[in-house]
Amino acid sequence: MRTLARVVGTALAALLLVGCGLDWIPYSQDDPPPRPRPTPRSPEPVPRPVPAPATPTTQDGGYTGRVAKGAGCVTLDDDTLEFLEAKGAVGGAVTYPRGAMVRSSGDWWAIAIATQVNPNGEGRTRDNVPAVVYFVSNLPWRGDNELDREVTFPVASAPAGGKAMKKADDCLAKLPVPKPTPSPGSPETYSGKLAKGATCAPVPPGMLATLEEVGQVGGAVTYPRGAMVRANGRWWTVAVATQVNPNGAGLSEENVAATALFVTNDPSYKESSPDRIVYFPLKPATRDAAAAKALKCLGAG
Repeated sequence: MRTLARVVGTALAALLLVGCGLDWIPYSQDDPPPRPRPTPRSPEPVPRPVPAPATPTTQDGGYTGRVAKGAGCVTLDDDTLEFLEAKGAVGGAVTYPRGAMVRSSGDWWAIAIATQVNPNGEGRTRDNVPAVVYFVSNLPWRGDNELDREVTFPVASAPAGGKAMKKADDCLAKLPVPKPTPSPGSPETYSGKLAKGATCAPVPPGMLATLEEVGQVGGAVTYPRGAMVRANGRWWTVAVATQVNPNGAGLSEENVAATALFVTNDPSYKESSPDRIVYFPLKPATRDAAAAKALKCLGAG
């Protein structure tokens, strides 16, 4: 019996030493149940944060407004002007026809741009659109590194942009101001040159009535006949004879010119044409080639 008790005691001690089978060892109801052992786990790796590329700003000292050593005037090309129109949220009603930039501190450039207000229905006029706008940008020297970023921001005025912006403003002032390109139906496109092979053509009655309205006559003064010749582009030069009718306005052949000159694109107009029909008077003293030919066709040259 002692031998059996010794064997049982030895086995129980071995179980206690290796920590096996504790869950099934009987315990008293007065004792708390054994707590389960936690299962050890390997720690999960913590991802390292990826730093975002820094964005230079005036607040962190990226742009100082200083002029870079040896910096000169650089005229903006069309691609840069188009890019800055997008940055300025313009285009259509307002465009940027020309601009200049000067190298500043670091990779920054001070940019001055002249604005152009085009005919529009948006209420944009020279009264509410500044003549010059200003930007600071790192675009011309942005690197190919994926962490490099284009940064462009507007500046309220030339003084706010420092000496570099003042120099850019001076550079802009030296650029020649191109004449605006007139629209196809603008009177500015009329040159007075004769079209090749231009011949005399009579003015129809309907056009004579329209010319009386354009010349602000009718009643006391009328246009009984006229002649026209083809000029440059779609233009026609028209000469009309005047007729003074009895009136109480004091108008007579002594104070009314015997002829009047006009220009129109009416005979060249087609419904598919984007141009509109235009009439405008020429000064009586005009003696361009087309006017001289029209007067000759009328018999007054």
